[in-house]
Amino acid sequence: MPAQPEAIPTPHPRLYPVIHWCVGRVVAYGGGVQVSGLDHLPRGGPEGVIVAGTHALALDPFTIGYAIPPALHRLQFMAKRDAFEWKVVGPHAIGPVLRATGAFPVDRSGRDPRALRQALRVLGRGGMVGIFPQGTRRGQGLYGGAALLALKAGVPIVPVRVWHERPAWLPRGLPGGRWHVRFGPPLHPHGDTLRGLTLRWENAVSVL
Repeated sequence: MPAQPEAIPTPHPRLYPVIHWCVGRVVAYGGGVQVSGLDHLPRGGPEGVIVAGTHALALDPFTIGYAIPPALHRLQFMAKRDAFEWKVVGPHAIGPVLRATGAFPVDRSGRDPRALRQALRVLGRGGMVGIFPQGTRRGQGLYGGAALLALKAGVPIVPVRVWHERPAWLPRGLPGGRWHVRFGPPLHPHGDTLRGLTLRWENAVSVL
């Protein structure tokens, strides 16, 4: 019996807007979220797009996702594999939530051809894939995952910078303060090398 093709990760049509609203109650608490550059993002359509951002805090991917209205597009992150491992409590209990947003796991310890295939299939049907070229919140170097996807799929990378302003009086770890999300003009991979496109992203995000 022939093997069944892998299902393409897909945001849940009803749960995604609900999760988007719930995330907003957390990240927008206190100072809110200031968003700019949404005009650089496509409004759905046949062409896929990669959103590649900076990553310093645990809430960065949720904040970027919240910054994009579901009616405009639905962001699907490549997330670390252990975040999908089911546990009753703790940070890994968010696996079902991630899957409902269309996120899919990636093994960051080495090459992950399955995650690459899934990302390319999402992009091939006009989806929006989120990725952090730094790899982790503490990553100092840059990985070429975003550039590799863009070159293979022939889609643009939209750079995004996210940062958080926490009042001095607010204890670290408590919600509050103001978030900023700024999207830049898309980077189209025209004749770029892997390293060249990665450096273009680094330069673009540094001026946002």
